[in-house]
Amino acid sequence: MNHLNTLARQGKINEDASVKDQHSIIINAPINKVWEILINMEAWPEWNDKIKNVAVEGEVAQGTNFGWTFDGKKFTSQIQSAEAPTILSWTGKSSMVKSVYVWQLEDDENQTIATLSTSMQGTFTILFNKHQKIYNDLLNWLQTLKEKAES
Repeated sequence: MNHLNTLARQGKINEDASVKDQHSIIINAPINKVWEILINMEAWPEWNDKIKNVAVEGEVAQGTNFGWTFDGKKFTSQIQSAEAPTILSWTGKSSMVKSVYVWQLEDDENQTIATLSTSMQGTFTILFNKHQKIYNDLLNWLQTLKEKAES
């Protein structure tokens, strides 16, 4: 897990993982608004119906642990980077799967380009985390963030 933590602190996923993906979306909202929505982790279930029960153990900062459920799977995660308002990354574990998530926000005048990257590895990763599912999950997360920020 140390290698994954180091990658996440650098804003990178594990390019050697068995499952990985990355997508971007343009959000018609200022970067600071998008950032505030993103770091209010306990409110994620309000705008993304695949996420449930987010419990953050303190401020959103490097080293902060949080638990959450995504699409019925429980994760134990740790924030590796929280560089306002551009990078939020964490590593996590869920029943034999280790993951890295990296959110990158880029200011483009009054718009924000949001990019979400993930990598997953471990026993049964390919069986339970098919590429098409990960692809759809990332697109859904980006789209629901866009809808929340633009509302």
